[in-house]
Amino acid sequence: MTRKMWRGKRQVMFNYLPGQTFDFEKASVIARVSTIRGVVNTEINRDLIMRAIADYADGWTALDLRPLLQSPTLNADRFVMLEPRGVEAEMFPLVFWCQNPSCGRIFDRRRSGPPSNPVCPVCHQGRLIQMRWVKIHRCGELTSLVPYCHRCQSSANMALDTRGSERIAGFQWICRRCNTRSDVFAGPCPACNCQPHNMDIEVHRAGRTFYPHYVVLLNQPGPDLDAFLNVPEWPKLAAAAFFDLPEMRGRQLRDYRPESSGSAQASTQGLSGTDLDELMARHEQSELTSEQLVVEMQNLRRRRQQERQQGAASNIAQLLIQRSGVPDPVWHRSGQEMLEAVLPLQSGTTQSLFRLASETHSLDQLAAVDAARSLGLADVTLVTDFPITTATFGYSRADYRPDQCRLNTFPPEQDHNGRFPIYVDLVQADAIVMRLDPDRIWRWLEANNCTPPLALLTGSDPDLTRRAYFVSLFDQLRLHQTLQADSPQARLVFGLLHTLSHLCVRHAALLCGLDHTSLAEYVLPRTLTFAIYCSHRFGATIGALAALFEQSLSAWFGQVRENRHCVYDPVCADQGGACHACVHLSETSCRFFNLNLGRSFLFGGRDVELGEIPLGYLYLA
Repeated sequence: MTRKMWRGKRQVMFNYLPGQTFDFEKASVIARVSTIRGVVNTEINRDLIMRAIADYADGWTALDLRPLLQSPTLNADRFVMLEPRGVEAEMFPLVFWCQNPSCGRIFDRRRSGPPSNPVCPVCHQGRLIQMRWVKIHRCGELTSLVPYCHRCQSSANMALDTRGSERIAGFQWICRRCNTRSDVFAGPCPACNCQPHNMDIEVHRAGRTFYPHYVVLLNQPGPDLDAFLNVPEWPKLAAAAFFDLPEMRGRQLRDYRPESSGSAQASTQGLSGTDLDELMARHEQSELTSEQLVVEMQNLRRRRQQERQQGAASNIAQLLIQRSGVPDPVWHRSGQEMLEAVLPLQSGTTQSLFRLASETHSLDQLAAVDAARSLGLADVTLVTDFPITTATFGYSRADYRPDQCRLNTFPPEQDHNGRFPIYVDLVQADAIVMRLDPDRIWRWLEANNCTPPLALLTGSDPDLTRRAYFVSLFDQLRLHQTLQADSPQARLVFGLLHTLSHLCVRHAALLCGLDHTSLAEYVLPRTLTFAIYCSHRFGATIGALAALFEQSLSAWFGQVRENRHCVYDPVCADQGGACHACVHLSETSCRFFNLNLGRSFLFGGRDVELGEIPLGYLYLA
């Protein structure tokens, strides 16, 4: 008989994915999701999502641990973007356990289906319930826990004796036929030869049985930017807009078109209608003679052509490379991050704290500016109606860290030509975007004897060169892994950015009335930027972060600055200053697996890789 239950889309995206087990309360059974029915989303940019997934999967250096998530198999045409509409599940596991302690028999019904009578057919007293333990392996295998008697060569007479223990290690199997006892042991994985080969036994609802893997894209470009993304130089245009090159001022990214499209910026050689109207008005008012009108038209046409050439995509790309000293391939690889950093600034739905304070001179806002500067922030921006795209593309079991498990895609969808599903959701929410001061970070690196090498500073514009240095610093670094001591600048800068982001999330949750698991971070290290946003649909729509920005910035930043200690100090501080009690976030809130964190980056102290950090960022004069 079909039973129904109602769950939100966000719950489906994380808790009801194919291969995941759950308690079906209405039917009092354990079930496993078999498939998710969905509709194809054609509005989102598939290529950018696939690029984000590729960057995520690159954290797995062992290619055999991400078999379908590596080039050339990571092709957008092999995947389909689905918005969940319904979930289909089946009863699992089909192994039942008699609750009569004197019986305790196990019944394997994987072939015959669930029993029609919930009473044990042997003792006729005990109630049959589903076995709540399952076997899992790091390759992604999930199987039922079924006992077997090697003496009798059968599983027909096996029983489970818990011996009064709550832990599986204290349980024993008993063969009711030969009375042989044995420990409960999972045995080797039948699906792979991965090491370690033996499976683990877990309660089906334990977190280790299923880890969803997903990417988040903030302010993903819509159809209005499709033409811009077809411009070959778009990564450098996004970077030029972010770094505020003079040639990009007053220009919007959406105004750019490929040169072959015949757009005005690329091919128009004449004057605009406004230019002609102004000249003709001056002529009619006798300000210009006919001869002067022709000269003015020629001069203005030359100026407009020069302006178009200066604003051309190819020219801006060359200027960016020349002034920054950062080579073209680095800019190309950083394109998506630059785009995500600059789009909020061009959205028209932002409020900058520093700009508001300079315009209104409000005492509260001026105090918030001082508090932001004490954290070394160069800007704090509220972005309203911020599009947040979540794309859940795979899962793992037993572990979620790179190279500690296999990163699996979901089974192919037969209704969509055998393509692999990626489940997507788009939420309009508020976000607070914070950017660190690059000059202060530069001085902080120098104070800790980690001055960037001069060989990387070859641009013609010293200020742009210093700011663009961080783009080169994080180029091709695997930020989903521990940054080693051989990259001290990268570890210091990313550790600072990442730790400050986590502290902001934890204290924001306290002030805006949301659980810290409802808030998430989004770190853009090349731009020294991170964003705080609500990852739940309910929290995203109640304006909690907008209220925090408008009313509590000073208190928020003050709490972050004072969060120097941990309840587990000095042990936590001696081991790097990063634990669940001080800076860790849940795995759904941190996309970098709580790696490369430490209060020592902010306050000074011991780092597990670099040793002693003499000066914390917050204590820099």
